[in-house]
Amino acid sequence: MNTRHNLGRALPTALILVAAFAAGLGLWLLSQPFTATGPEMKALTRYPTPRAVADFQLTRSDGKPLSRADLQGHWSLFFFGFTHCPDICPNTLGVLKQVRAQLAQAGAADAVTIHFVSVDPQRDQPEVLGRYAAFYDPGFVAATGNDEELTRLTRSLGVLYVREPARDGQYNVDHSASVALVDPQARLVGLFRPPLDAAAIGADLLTLAKPH
Repeated sequence: MNTRHNLGRALPTALILVAAFAAGLGLWLLSQPFTATGPEMKALTRYPTPRAVADFQLTRSDGKPLSRADLQGHWSLFFFGFTHCPDICPNTLGVLKQVRAQLAQAGAADAVTIHFVSVDPQRDQPEVLGRYAAFYDPGFVAATGNDEELTRLTRSLGVLYVREPARDGQYNVDHSASVALVDPQARLVGLFRPPLDAAAIGADLLTLAKPH
């Protein structure tokens, strides 16, 4: 996947994880061009049928829990990264900041919750994670958890991450750059894949979130 950092050094581990994920996710389907009934989308790659998100237990940067139950009743965007991320995370969070501004301008800011989930809980302590997310937008919900919970959620949302072995105490985390969209019934609807276009993403969200 050309949207992960330093993938070459972690390739054997990544291939093992991809093979494992494929059995539970139908990873092949994720690479196919999906079409689904409903409004025409500008940027969203939709699933033919929404898929229920697995239950999970994360901790928000403010100490409150985050679980599948918290996704009910509104649309949710999920992006996975980490605060030491050199490029993909800052760029993506910048795009999502623009998306949220577009929603706010249309009076729909409360209709969509944007989640930034760290896949580096060892370094991303709550206060660090909270400050990082708030730098982009105080309305972002930042959270993390142990690898068991993170893997359960990433696998359910069709994304993955690979933590490299530490070298001299330093390590990197390769991760998917797609943004997952979850509907008000806590079901995965599809993915926004790079390159991300804030205007197109915002337009899709406004189309989906408006009353029908």
